[in-house]
Amino acid sequence: MTERQLRKASRPELLKMLQQSRQENDDLRQRLEQTQSQLQSRQLAVDQSGTLADAALKLSGIFEAAESACQYYTENIRTLSGRQEEICRKMEQESREKCDRMLEQAKQMAKIYWDEYAEKCSRYMKAMENAQRSEISPYAEADML
Repeated sequence: MTERQLRKASRPELLKMLQQSRQENDDLRQRLEQTQSQLQSRQLAVDQSGTLADAALKLSGIFEAAESACQYYTENIRTLSGRQEEICRKMEQESREKCDRMLEQAKQMAKIYWDEYAEKCSRYMKAMENAQRSEISPYAEADML
């Protein structure tokens, strides 16, 4: 699965991938247990090979297979973990950017409202001054504006 597909994957898909990884882990553990049981019965290998040197070579192959399976599983988990961390970082960055845009929009709207309010107050103050000069009701003049 490509990184782009992984980013677009939904939560259920990611959970399914995790479940598959767990299943693979269980399978590998079962295989490891089988390998360990074979290791415990190394006497069988000695009997079949006829010499201690041949038995040691056969047993070392078991260890190599178990080690290889363990390394594969560990790499797989690290890869999936890294991808998930990258997805989380990108989601967090997108959220921060969205919050910044919303904050900027709120500031702009507040400035617009404040400017409108200041303009209305200014007109009201001028109406009051004009009313005092001409002795007209300030409310009547303010209503005319």
